Amino acid sequence: MEFIAHRINTVEELKNVPNVYGVEIDLRDFGNRLILQHDPFKDGEDFEEYLKHYNHGTMILNIKSERIEYKVLELIQQYNIKKYFFLDSSFPMIYQLSGQGDKNIALRFSEFEGMDTILNMKGKIEWIWVDCFTYLPIDNNIFRILKENGFKLCLVSPELQQQNEKIEEYKKYLNNHGILFDAICTKTYNIRKWE
Repeated sequence: MEFIAHRINTVEELKNVPNVYGVEIDLRDFGNRLILQHDPFKDGEDFEEYLKHYNHGTMILNIKSERIEYKVLELIQQYNIKKYFFLDSSFPMIYQLSGQGDKNIALRFSEFEGMDTILNMKGKIEWIWVDCFTYLPIDNNIFRILKENGFKLCLVSPELQQQNEKIEEYKKYLNNHGILFDAICTKTYNIRKWE
């Protein structure tokens, strides 16, 4: 299982993340630039400069502005980033990118977002982002279906939904039910709780 450090949007933060971990970053356009910034209408560090310092695991590209994916792809290819996936792209962009052969895309599964779209995209995308807005929505049956259909699974650690106290509960549940995620996106300081 790979650990992915959540919201590492500056080179300085990146330098503090051990290379064995991946990172989740927020990308948006700002004028004619691609920047790392979670919030709208604010400047941020240039994505290209960030890539010059990247020597880590999987990069989750959390898309915050519509239709920037092609420019993002151009840059990650230029900097030879092989392990990545897009998150929160609009469905028209997911459909377009996957139709052109890019499978490094995640669809969200949660207590509010079901299996129909995911199963319709079987063979076209690789990742499922398992979110837990109010509770952990995965069980053995859903896990089995997703894995049998060839998907990789990334768990959203509950502190990212303001439920830090649920980490131990979720970890125990997953261990007891033999549910093994391919990745967990969590705050760097919580990685030790998941290990």
